[in-house]
Amino acid sequence: MYINMKDYGLTGINKTKDTRAIQRALNHGRCKPTTVYIPKGTYDICKPLTIYGNTTLLLDNETILRRCHSGPLLKNGHRFGFYRGYNGHSHIHIKGGKFDMNGVSYPYNNTAMCIGHAEDIQLIGVTIKNVVSGHAIDACGINGLYIKNCSFEGFVDYSGERFYSEAIQLDIQVPGAFPKFGTTDGTITKNVIIEDCYFGPSELPEMGSWNRAIGSHASRHNRYYENIHIRNNIFEDIQGYALTPLKYKDAFIINNKFINCEGGIRYLGVRDGKNAADVMTGKDLGSQAGINMNIIGNEFKGSMSKDALHVRNYNNVKHKDVLIVGNTFNNSTQSIHLEDIDTVFLSPVEAGIQVTTINVDEIKK
Repeated sequence: MYINMKDYGLTGINKTKDTRAIQRALNHGRCKPTTVYIPKGTYDICKPLTIYGNTTLLLDNETILRRCHSGPLLKNGHRFGFYRGYNGHSHIHIKGGKFDMNGVSYPYNNTAMCIGHAEDIQLIGVTIKNVVSGHAIDACGINGLYIKNCSFEGFVDYSGERFYSEAIQLDIQVPGAFPKFGTTDGTITKNVIIEDCYFGPSELPEMGSWNRAIGSHASRHNRYYENIHIRNNIFEDIQGYALTPLKYKDAFIINNKFINCEGGIRYLGVRDGKNAADVMTGKDLGSQAGINMNIIGNEFKGSMSKDALHVRNYNNVKHKDVLIVGNTFNNSTQSIHLEDIDTVFLSPVEAGIQVTTINVDEIKK
């Protein structure tokens, strides 16, 4: 089914009517595969939109959906929906347009797109901007996430407490991680490609760059963010570490540019506490490390107050197989920290770049 929103009463004049019209079109996804086209224009959205499975949402490149409420702009589930595993609303493709969280006028902490318990989620050519404290995308319990040619512009944390907010959070369904909907059954995000995207400030002076660009800050025992590809992206003026992978397995960070970021890539395992707990029992089962991290051909430009590369685990439990080759570093403030790793493949780095190694079994060059 194809729907042109011009035929559904979309005018750009009345936010209540426009929101209802878009939601009415999206509701067809409950019953059949649906494509919804939103033409050029700025449309104020007065409540969160819900998108259903097998829906393609097409926006003109000059279309703006602008938040005028305190919640998210888009979600793929209902608050009390009993979604489990990857069996929620899936096969959702979003192409083009701008999703403006309008954080200067509506300075409320929230996330632009809340996507959970799903398979096959694609965003191509989308801009998400002006977020307050939350994320551009919270991808929680997703099998198959593809993000290409997207732009993530503008973030502010008025509270000063959200230093860990990523533009794109790769997340796991555990208590406290994803409050919008679904069961906390330990479903974790895997099979991800994020490529050819930009992360930085917006044109508004109040909206700077992100605290983090892509990463995770929740985990559980024996659950890994797996098969993660982050490539050919630009990270500009990130206020902390640009990338913060946490206990990833088979991850590939390739040919990205880090421009005037406070830190580059921080790759950690899990020490202890709730992130080391068994999903079912809640028992702390101790430290775990990541497996097969590949950091290849990235460029680090400008001064950094944090490490350009920080790879670390805890309690003598070691990351397995870390490959760091072909990266370039252009400032003497940039540094590399390697700790608790079994084997590191490290190609030579520029003169003046400090490399610290602690409890590393073998370094191959």
